[in-house]
Amino acid sequence: MTRHSPGRRTDRLSRRAFLAAGAAATGALAGCIGGDDEDGNGNGGNGTNGDEGDGEPSSPDVVNSSNAPTTPSVEDPPDAVYLPTHQESMEHLETVEAGEYAVMPMLTYPHKFWLVSGTEREAVTPDSTGVHLMATVWDAETGEVLPVDTGAQLRLTRDGDLVDQRAPWPMISQTMGFHFGDNVPLPEQGTYAVEFDLTPIGGDTVRKTGEFADRFTEPRTVRFEFEFDQEFQESVVNGVEYLEEDQWGDRGALEPMAGMGGMNGEMEDGAGDDDMDDGGDGNGSEGGMEMSMPFSALQPADAYLGTDLGTLASGDATFVVRYLTETRLTDGSSGYLLVSPRTPYNRVPLADTALAVEGALEGELIQTLDSELGHHYGIAGDLASDEQLDLVVESPPQVARHRGYETAFLEMPPMTVEVP
Repeated sequence: MTRHSPGRRTDRLSRRAFLAAGAAATGALAGCIGGDDEDGNGNGGNGTNGDEGDGEPSSPDVVNSSNAPTTPSVEDPPDAVYLPTHQESMEHLETVEAGEYAVMPMLTYPHKFWLVSGTEREAVTPDSTGVHLMATVWDAETGEVLPVDTGAQLRLTRDGDLVDQRAPWPMISQTMGFHFGDNVPLPEQGTYAVEFDLTPIGGDTVRKTGEFADRFTEPRTVRFEFEFDQEFQESVVNGVEYLEEDQWGDRGALEPMAGMGGMNGEMEDGAGDDDMDDGGDGNGSEGGMEMSMPFSALQPADAYLGTDLGTLASGDATFVVRYLTETRLTDGSSGYLLVSPRTPYNRVPLADTALAVEGALEGELIQTLDSELGHHYGIAGDLASDEQLDLVVESPPQVARHRGYETAFLEMPPMTVEVP
């Protein structure tokens, strides 16, 4: 059984229990939740998310024009990873394979998320009926999630007619890790076909090393269908789960969804926040269910070889820093500085970050996808004992964020690294 520290418990209320408790919680809720009227996921920004003056959050089966449930939100979240008020429900479709890629499509109701450009954050709000369409992409051979922008494109058709075409955003979510997704408007109920294009990984955005060096070089397309009907809409809305209200806005993260494994499928069902902290093994219980979809958890800090230069923090992100003197990641003439930034609880990789070092070693770190070390950033060079350098975040992770991550990983001061 997984144990949770008091600051990161994720006990949930059922919808019925939540509604029954609503009236009694009126006074306590008034100062800690706010409406999401600007995104269609709340009732009006009056701090109550309900009828004026009653302070009671709305039932999740009350929806607006975009079919989004009216859920409470944390009014003043910390500039850090935090527990939201609820966990979304979603429908998982069958895994589809194409070449070296495996893809699991997922659907839920349209909801708010945030884009990041530089250090600026922009909310994306649903304004029409449809779905939030998501896909997790992994290596079909090893089961490792590929947490880099593959330049994905998707096309939706109905009865052969094009309905929508777009490039889904690379995203991070507390429960789903790294994935692609976007709100997609749909004109009516019915069966929709999707073509999901994946471009080769590499080029100027990411270096592939190890057994990945010569892989993922061909474009591939996966195809699947889904039914958009009243049953689906009611299922994802009524499946919303609320956390205990005294947890809303606490520092912490929701657990990965049941049925998701860690790096190479190592994390079993039941693994929680405590197990995912750096230094844990990611295995929260024995005899967990067989995984149908991997979770993009990086290795714990103590799994990396080399000289330990510390586990640092900036903008609520965790940075594992190692120096390797003998490694295949260089041509053999120098050492290698490895930096692995991740979320602080579930070890989700922070892709598309611009990192540089100044001081004893200078230069830009290269985003790398390695078959053994996973996603990280690195630079070749020599370091000696008692030397010092600054690790500089030139731009934070340029990935979209689900609720609970949107206020973290933006303002990221430099970190000092000392060589023992």
